[in-house]
Amino acid sequence: MHFSFAVIGPKLLVDDICDVLQEFPHIEPTRLIYDSEKNVRDLLQSTMEVFDVYFFSGDVPFLLSQDLIPPHSCSVFIPFEGTELYKAMMQIYRHYHFFPIISFDGIPAKHLQEFFDEIEAPNVKWYSKNMDGFQNSEELYEHHMSLWQEGVAQVVATSIHSVYQRLKANHLPVFFIRSTKQLIRDTVGKALWLARDQKKQLAQITVLQFRLRPTEDSQHEERYYKKITDLSKRLFASMTSGDPGEYTLYTTRGIVEKVTKDFTSFPILKNGSGEQGTINLGIGMGDTVERALYNAGRAVHFAERHPGNSAYLIDDQMKVLGPLGTRNTLDYSLIDERQGDFASTSMRKLFSWLQLIQKNEVTTREISVGMNTGERNAARMVQRMKEKGIAEAIGSESMSQRGRPRPIYRIDLQRLAEEVKVRNSP
Repeated sequence: MHFSFAVIGPKLLVDDICDVLQEFPHIEPTRLIYDSEKNVRDLLQSTMEVFDVYFFSGDVPFLLSQDLIPPHSCSVFIPFEGTELYKAMMQIYRHYHFFPIISFDGIPAKHLQEFFDEIEAPNVKWYSKNMDGFQNSEELYEHHMSLWQEGVAQVVATSIHSVYQRLKANHLPVFFIRSTKQLIRDTVGKALWLARDQKKQLAQITVLQFRLRPTEDSQHEERYYKKITDLSKRLFASMTSGDPGEYTLYTTRGIVEKVTKDFTSFPILKNGSGEQGTINLGIGMGDTVERALYNAGRAVHFAERHPGNSAYLIDDQMKVLGPLGTRNTLDYSLIDERQGDFASTSMRKLFSWLQLIQKNEVTTREISVGMNTGERNAARMVQRMKEKGIAEAIGSESMSQRGRPRPIYRIDLQRLAEEVKVRNSP
């Protein structure tokens, strides 16, 4: 399996990374070199090719450009792990034969203190520039320059290559904190693991199962059929039909995610002018065709319970997502639904719904409507939560019409979260 890598950084670091990548014949690197970190966004936007992995030389260019990374690509940066500091400090000591007063950036003060304690040099003076979030390279340059001009610092050790170049051009004693080859090699290994996992997911078998409930007018079913066949072409899917009004498409996860914009867009579910009948869609994923087909069948049952046209998804981890393409999409697990314990599908769905509406004070009527279930079932769920100490009645709703006011219950979301995740814990 071959992978395309975009290697992003200043030339010095890109060369280091590409030297290591020569050890991996199945990686095809493309060098994307910038002079200054502030140019990384323009560099990525001007690149037409999409890569499997975007490999950044450091966290600054990585953080500046994450919104530009294609959704099905991986992105990594070489992290700080301490070896770079030892390498830079060895270079400084070899040059001076003692430790001068150093102005650092890119290394947390905690790590610097630990380093000097470990080498038993606690009295060495140093300064550290906080790099939480990206510091403007011009400001960082001025910071180091001011400390040197004032005689506060004697040497600069910087992790930003553009700052290193400017200070060096002005004849300041400056050292570049540079990743070791072993650290680069370890990061490449992590990137390959992410890329393989991503490709495996995108190639995962995905089944779309449609069930139509048309009117007596046969033309409506013909229109639905045309919609489904048009979608199958976009998905490069093979299509089979079973019982009247049932159609099944076989494709891959990556294609479905692209066509549906990550399961958010389903124009096929929208009825055209004068169109009647109902179309339900179940999407199933799995490591085998049989598992994906089984999950799609279960998902379409969820869709049929929902009023009107709707779509639900069940993935290979038995997670339910739906109704898709709406503001009320819930995400909950089917794991252990047969155990009969508190962590049932209904409770997981309830927890997901409460998170969605960002509310913890509800009536059984609100639960019934929000979860598309009967009010008796909603009352049973509340009773179970009361027995667990998760729900308590805090008052009654005010009602303008006749009838008994319904109790309002406060749900302890933290305790509910702990309960529904019990079975998922290792």
